[in-house]
Order: sequence, then structure tokens, then C-alpha cells
Amino acid sequence: MKIFEVVQQLKEGGKTGPVRYNSEVGLLYGLIGNGEFDPKNPESSIPKDRLANPTQTYSDIKKLLVPSFDEKIFNQWAGIAAAILPKITAKQGELPAKLGWAGGANIAGGVADISFAQSTVLGISIKAEGGITLANLTPKKLGIQTAKGVDVFAFHAEAEFNAMKSAIFRDVIIAAKATPDKELIPIDRYSITYNNKTKEFDIVYKKGSQLVKGSLSEEKILSSTGKNAAWQRVFGDWFQTNWQSKKSYAAPLYQKIAKVFETTIENHLRESEQLTQMLRFSEEPYYYATPTNLYYVPSIDQVTDLTIKRLRYTEPDGTSQRFIAEIGRPDSKENAELDIYVRYANGMFACNPTVRIQSLKNPQFISWELL
Repeated sequence: MKIFEVVQQLKEGGKTGPVRYNSEVGLLYGLIGNGEFDPKNPESSIPKDRLANPTQTYSDIKKLLVPSFDEKIFNQWAGIAAAILPKITAKQGELPAKLGWAGGANIAGGVADISFAQSTVLGISIKAEGGITLANLTPKKLGIQTAKGVDVFAFHAEAEFNAMKSAIFRDVIIAAKATPDKELIPIDRYSITYNNKTKEFDIVYKKGSQLVKGSLSEEKILSSTGKNAAWQRVFGDWFQTNWQSKKSYAAPLYQKIAKVFETTIENHLRESEQLTQMLRFSEEPYYYATPTNLYYVPSIDQVTDLTIKRLRYTEPDGTSQRFIAEIGRPDSKENAELDIYVRYANGMFACNPTVRIQSLKNPQFISWELL
């Protein structure tokens, strides 16, 4: 594809920042703060002597929280801190003398957003929105690794994948030709237009931090189904938009993938190391806080006997492949459940699928203690 025009400089990212920073600093303030909080002057309400690294924490608050300060979210989590503090002290005694904040880092000390200094408990991991989410794995960790650069679905069901993709490409080409010189919509920011003058297809897609536009012939498009590429996202977006009427294209692929992945993933997850990594156990215990609940998560050496009881495939309502894993102790009658998704996180056909672990239910059956 020849790039001939930069369409738009994209400004993306930071969508989770406001919720994350307000909830985490709100909790920190609720645990050890006093007086009226001012994000531009955190020193006035979060005591220096209660912070493990006050210079860094104050700097991170000013840098990260000030641009996205939301008083409502902040106050909500300050209130949650007041509610969970008695539960923490009942479990372990008084809070440590000093606390820390992960700030711009993804995690502090492994899993905690609010860390406890000089404590046998690591700290508190915060989930501000939705249900309990867990550490994401790679296809390799689930035993479905592909050759480098190869789509995981194509690797395990090449003929079915190529047949689905070819059908989608043909339909998009037909639809674009039906409205020459007009963008095929609805396709979000990404689009395809049949250029009646050049008899080629102008495609707008993301390259790095920019939207760019290039052109391809029909022959080139149809011969490119074997490998994913950034310009192909518009075809994936079109398929997802028209899923209800076109999902039969994916049926043979998903039927084969279901059988292959069920067996492979279940066998891989029978390894205790994989389970404990996925379930976010750490070498030290910690607390996991949601807007409604507080859990005590024991250390990894206390859950060495966890096993997967069953893995089942569920019919997708869209292009994500969902598996439900039931996990518990060998002799347990009741088990926790979590969802494993194999999906295109950054655009169908624009990249290769990734694995997402979501929606842990009944964590008390894997030794998470509800406080």
C-alpha cells in the first residue's frame, strides 16, 4: 500500500487515567489524610510522615491527578477507605506507619496500588469500575502460541480463517463499489472508499499515532487475506458492525477453534503456576478493593492445590471467543468462575488476537476472603 496522505494526528490514551488516579489517591487520602484535600497542594492534607516516599508521591499527585481531578470519584473512594479501614485493622491490626502509591507505574510491588511499608501484607489493589479483573496472559501461556506474526485463529484453523476473511473482504468490496467516491459507513474513524477515477480503494487506517490514507487494487486486497495488517481494520470493523447478518461466515472457524482451544487451554491451566499467575496471587498477601467489597488475597504458597475443574466454550455474541473456567480445590464442591477471552483488542485483522482474563465470580472458593 502506498501512503500518500496523513489524514489526522491522533490524540489517544488516558481514558482510564481519571478514574484510576482519583480512586487510588482518594483511597490513600481516606486512609491517612486529614483536612481539606487540594490536588495542587497534597502536602497540606496527606501527612509527610505517613508516606513511604513523600517526595515522589506528592510529585505524582500533582503530575497525574491535577489534570484529571474529579471530586466526585475522589470523595467516593475516600468514603470507601473509611468503610474498609475497620475491616483491615480487624484483620491485621493497625495500618503500617507508612503507605505508598504506585502513581504512574502499573503496579507497586507486584499487585498493589497502595503499598504497605514494612508490613507482612503487600497493600491494596484497587478495581474502581466493573467486576473483578485479573492478570492477562499471552497465547503462549494458554498453549495456543503461534509462529511469530501469525494470527492465532489462522494458525489453528487456517482454511476456515481464510474462508471467513475472504468472504468479508468480498462483501466490503461490493458494498464500497455500490457507492463510488463515498466512504463506506458506519466504520468509526476508519473507512474505505471506491475511487471511481483510479478504480482502486482508498483506505483510511491507523499507523502509529496518525490516521493515514493509502490505495489498493481489488486484486491486491483479495490476495492479502493470509496475513493481518493495519489497513485491514476497516474490514474487521465492517464485519463486527454487520455481525448479526454475516456471522455465518465465522461459524466454521469458531466451531473448530472451540474444540482445539478447549482441550489445549484446559491442559495448560492444569499447571498450578499458570493458575496462580492468572488469579493474581503474589508471594505476599494483599487486599483487593472494589466499590462494594474488600477481599483478603492470601499468599501464593497457601493456594498450591488449586486446580481447574472444567473449561467450557460459550457461543460468542460477536467476534470475541469466550471460555469459562471453573477453578477450585480438588475436593471442593463449589468453585470460582472466570472468563477467558481470545479477541482482537486493537482492531480485528489489524493485529493478532490477545488473551484477556475477566469477570472473576465467587473468589471465596479460591481462598479469597471476603471481609
